[in-house]
Amino acid sequence: MKRCLRSASAGLLGAMLLMASPFVLAADTSQAVQFQKGTSGAEIKGKITGGDVSDFTLVAKKGQRMQVYLKSKRLTTYYNVMGPNSSGEALFNGSMSEGNYDSILPESGKYTIRVYQMGGVKDDNKTTPFVLKVRIY
Repeated sequence: MKRCLRSASAGLLGAMLLMASPFVLAADTSQAVQFQKGTSGAEIKGKITGGDVSDFTLVAKKGQRMQVYLKSKRLTTYYNVMGPNSSGEALFNGSMSEGNYDSILPESGKYTIRVYQMGGVKDDNKTTPFVLKVRIY
């Protein structure tokens, strides 16, 4: 009986964690960030709907500087920056941080910029256009 309760509790806890943190789940869309030849930045125009998650990936080297800026009409559209081999933990969490990401990268590899919505916009399944600007130098 104890074993059964323990298994049920573990399953319930796991389900609650997944519901509370949807940003650990796989993205609904994923796109590699492409820089034009001779440039160090890119501008991506997109849309996000409801609880969808859009990932933008790029490869960068340790010691390079990354800047990320998100422009959106809604204040509940955010982004996270995740390092190589991340299991969901963010180097920058836009919903909890002020400003934009501007930092020296701690390691080489593939970085992910994850765009998402929160609050009523997410719950009401609204679509929000955005512009994501990324620069590496």
